[in-house]
Amino acid sequence: MKLRFLWPRSSADAGLAGAIDRYLDRIRHFFPVEVTEIAPERGRQSSDDLAIIRAQSARLLASIPERGQVVVLDERGQNLDSLKFARWLERLTIDSPHGVIFVVGGDAGLDDSVRERADTVLSLSPMTLPHQLARVVLMEQIYRACTLMRNIRYHK
Repeated sequence: MKLRFLWPRSSADAGLAGAIDRYLDRIRHFFPVEVTEIAPERGRQSSDDLAIIRAQSARLLASIPERGQVVVLDERGQNLDSLKFARWLERLTIDSPHGVIFVVGGDAGLDDSVRERADTVLSLSPMTLPHQLARVVLMEQIYRACTLMRNIRYHK
């Protein structure tokens, strides 16, 4: 079972990118991991957000594999605490032989078509998070879930 991550490429914050890479390395001890970064949509945010959202969402949709559980991150999605998330992810790893694809939007957000493609829409927080920070939070929670699944001690 493979964990796949799909998101727009971003180099806005090297520190957050480093944190993402550290958690990806930790997760690789438990599961094969694949990261697909689509080209970010060019344009000034706020001047034409709808066009940016639609174009970027179309590229995300085109990059989602046909097989596997699709989990889209959105602040309006289902909220789970860390333990429930770990149990949920463990069930997915058993029930989804074709893997799990986590889709994270860019800074302008996602079109409804991406949420409609999801098997699960998941919220990391009811607050809006910058997309790179959302990735770090997702990676940390997946790593935490991996340690909970294997009963490995992890700091609180």
